[in-house]
Amino acid sequence: MCNIAGYIGERDAAPILIDMIREQEGLNGGFYTGIATLHEGKIYYRKVVGDLDELLRRTDAASLPGKIGIIHSRTPGDLGDEWAHPFVCERDGEVFTAQVYNGSLGFFKDLNPKRAALAAELLSEGYKMRSFVPESNGKNLTLNDGSRVHISDLMCQLVSKNILGGEPAHRAMELSYCEIPAEIVGLMLSVTEPDAIAFARMNMPMFVSYGDDGAYLASAPQAFPNGLSDPHLFPVFSSGYIKKDGFSCAPFKKAPSTVAPITESVRHRAYEKIYSALLEEKQTLSSLAKLANTCFDDADCKQSATLAYSILYDLKKRGLLKVKKDTKPGVFDGLTAPVYYLWVKQ
Repeated sequence: MCNIAGYIGERDAAPILIDMIREQEGLNGGFYTGIATLHEGKIYYRKVVGDLDELLRRTDAASLPGKIGIIHSRTPGDLGDEWAHPFVCERDGEVFTAQVYNGSLGFFKDLNPKRAALAAELLSEGYKMRSFVPESNGKNLTLNDGSRVHISDLMCQLVSKNILGGEPAHRAMELSYCEIPAEIVGLMLSVTEPDAIAFARMNMPMFVSYGDDGAYLASAPQAFPNGLSDPHLFPVFSSGYIKKDGFSCAPFKKAPSTVAPITESVRHRAYEKIYSALLEEKQTLSSLAKLANTCFDDADCKQSATLAYSILYDLKKRGLLKVKKDTKPGVFDGLTAPVYYLWVKQ
């Protein structure tokens, strides 16, 4: 899992995105950080190995122009800045799309041979994957010649190819997610549709909330600033657009698997387990998601992180949730990553 936020509205996007990702990064990220905005038909992006503070120290991320943008904080890796999100597709020397993802291969991990073949095909067609490295250590997506690319970079290029083939952005995401599925959710900026953020959700969390100034998106609803509408969770296997004054959403035409629903009984069982665990000792988001996972009925995919985030948001609204912010070693020497420990008041 990683952390994502997005904004489209009347205000400058970059400062809002920075505030929202700071609230999330220690939940399950902080090892790589990146941001993208869209302004006057041009996409701007910055990304680094390190947490949000490292991004702000090394780049001008806080002053990127535009009133629409996306931001990402991810889990550990072993390579440099190009293995951070957002991933981009370029055409004629200009960034055409910028995309961020949250999730993992999960149930679909056995599809890597198909992914490797597709990556080789896209590279041969001239799609540039900046995450490409000529050697493999067995991590992420290894191609037949021993080179490797980040799986999210592959997805970005495939989505972009579908757009260049004439598909609208959200439909391009749906088609790509179904061709090489993973347990993910994603947001995209595209110069072809500059007044919207496109999204597609398999089973990982993505919430939208509205204020007087526009639309806010986050994988963790507790990242939203005060004064917004109640968060709305996008349905599983859906895609659509978020605009500053509303959103559209439609189901996938053909879902690639099943997802266990969050029923009232599932939520009740998870609430009891998570609340008890938070009373006993400090927890991480990962430990709470594992507890939530045990409450679902059998299915190909589950909504464990989504359920954990929803329960934490409810506890926060009730004034019960406490957060202790700490750090752990980052990807490289000299870097640290934030970690947030959670518990409830007695």
